[in-house]
Amino acid sequence: MFVNRKTAAFLSLAAILFISGCASFTGDSTYTMRFFVNETSETLNGDVLNNGNLLGVAENGTFRAAVERLRPGVITLNGTYAGEPFELDFEFPASSFNYSRMDFVAGKAGIEAATFNASGLDTPKIGRSVLDLVNGERMAAGLAQLKWNDRVAAVARDYARTLSVEGFHHKDIEGKDVGDRLKSGGIFYTVAAENLYMVSGLNASANVSEAAVKGWMSSPGHRSPILDRDGIFSDAGVGVFCERKTCYSVMVFAGMEQNKDVRLNPGYLTFVYLYDPAYPFDFDAPVDIMIESDGNINVYIVPDRVQYENIVNGRGYDAISESRQVKDFNQSLIARKGQGIAIELPRSGSAADVNIHVRYS
Repeated sequence: MFVNRKTAAFLSLAAILFISGCASFTGDSTYTMRFFVNETSETLNGDVLNNGNLLGVAENGTFRAAVERLRPGVITLNGTYAGEPFELDFEFPASSFNYSRMDFVAGKAGIEAATFNASGLDTPKIGRSVLDLVNGERMAAGLAQLKWNDRVAAVARDYARTLSVEGFHHKDIEGKDVGDRLKSGGIFYTVAAENLYMVSGLNASANVSEAAVKGWMSSPGHRSPILDRDGIFSDAGVGVFCERKTCYSVMVFAGMEQNKDVRLNPGYLTFVYLYDPAYPFDFDAPVDIMIESDGNINVYIVPDRVQYENIVNGRGYDAISESRQVKDFNQSLIARKGQGIAIELPRSGSAADVNIHVRYS
């Protein structure tokens, strides 16, 4: 789990305005405040607060308060502009009391930053950009690219929205983690991991995807699934949910392939589970099998490891399918728990190098 609090604080401060002007003191016990946009002179209306204490409401850009109610510090205006809510903070030093009126002037850029609403961002595009940046890091490290997986991305998107409601944790309020969420989505995987990122105080110039990947790369724990040296992850999906000035990014990594290189001597066999019975799934898994060998081999799809052991020991066996004396083998099937591949190199001939590739969909 990762929260870039430093970035969030910086972005939040960037939206705060400290622009003020003043007129001469008149001796009146009433203090007048005027709020407007510098470039257009548009008036700004809303609740007026002094150091967090509500004073009243500015109307037509003007608010008047008794001097004795005011304290040095910050004047805050909470209102709406172009249909979007804003909160503007203005310095209100002790020297302000030398006058009876203060103009609080917001620049157009400041207003645009204050009213920025991240919910209008193109979150699918941000998600794709996150994977592109992650794959850029992998390419630089000489690693294979992660495949975008729509089903995995849907799980990530759902959880990004959940984070905005339930809080920033890897487990939801029911105690479910990323593996549980993939399982609930009917997604078969061999290994899974998840990176989270939250950034707040956003404005229109923010780059959410770059911020997320930069944050993850600066954390050893989050960098690990990005640069998995063992190549255990094949697929990924990214979900982004934004509201107001905050975005939540969830990247889910999934192992959905098996690759095994085996050197077989004449008369020897090897076995690979298509569906390890230890896996906690209660559904069948579509799988594509691709086998290449530089020598002729026998390939058996068997319902369990017992049948493989029967083949090894020369006993009778049951096979779902078998192909003999082949160098290339390709088959797609619906794998059930316990099923596997037995590969045999006949006694005649020389040793053979065999590549076994299994992909789940």
